[in-house]
Amino acid sequence: MDQFTPTETRQPNVFEQIIGVFLSPTKTFQAIDQKPNFLIPLILIVLVSIITAYVIMPTIMPAQMEKQREKMVEQGMSDEQIDQAMATGEKVGSIFGLIGAGVSPIIMLLIAAGILMLICSAILGGTTSFVKVFSVMSYSWLIYMLGGLVKIPLILKQKTPDIHFSPATFWPEEQAKNFLYHFLKSFDIFAIWQYVVLAIGVAIIYKFSKPKAGIAVGILFLIFALFSAAMSSLFT
Repeated sequence: MDQFTPTETRQPNVFEQIIGVFLSPTKTFQAIDQKPNFLIPLILIVLVSIITAYVIMPTIMPAQMEKQREKMVEQGMSDEQIDQAMATGEKVGSIFGLIGAGVSPIIMLLIAAGILMLICSAILGGTTSFVKVFSVMSYSWLIYMLGGLVKIPLILKQKTPDIHFSPATFWPEEQAKNFLYHFLKSFDIFAIWQYVVLAIGVAIIYKFSKPKAGIAVGILFLIFALFSAAMSSLFT
C-alpha cells in the first residue's frame, strides 16, 4: 500500500505578495510570517515617492517660493538679493526635495515599525522579530503609496498638495487649518485601508486575535494622527 505524502503548499513569490497585499492580505502575510522580506516593496515605495515628488513639485513649488519671497521682503532684502536667493533656493529645494522624498519613507517605516513592536511586544506581551514587523509594515505601506498615485491628477488639477479622501473634505473652509481639521485628514480612506491590512498582518506574525491586533494598530494610528495634526497646526 502506498504511503500518503503530504504536498507542500507553494508560497507566493514577492510579486504575488505585492499584488496579494491588496487582494488577499491574509495569504500574503502568512507567507511573510514564514519567510519575511521587505526589500522589493521598500524599493517600490522609495521609487513611487520620488516619482510623485518629481511630478507634483512644479505645481506646489511656486506657492512655497512665493511664501519665501514674502519673508525676504519683510526682512528688507533688495530685489536683486531676493532674485538671487530665489534662484538658488529653487535649485537646492528641488534637489533636496527629491532626496527627502526618497529617504523620508524609509525613516517613517523604521519609526512606525519600532513603535508598533514596542506596543505589541512590550505592552501587549507578543513575540516576533523586527524583520517580520518591518516586512508587514512595508507591504501595508504600498496601499498608502497607491493613494498617493491616485491623488496626483487632483493635485495637478487643483494646484495644491492638500488633497485627501477623509471627513476633513467636508470641514468648513474658514476652519480648514485648525488641529481638528488636520486630525480628521488622517482618516483618509487609503490610510484606513492601510491600517486594516496592517492589523491583519500583526494578527498573523504575533499570533494575536483580530481585536488585539486592532487595538495595537489603532494605538499606532492615533499616535501618528495626533503627531501629524500637531505639527501641521504649528507650521500652517
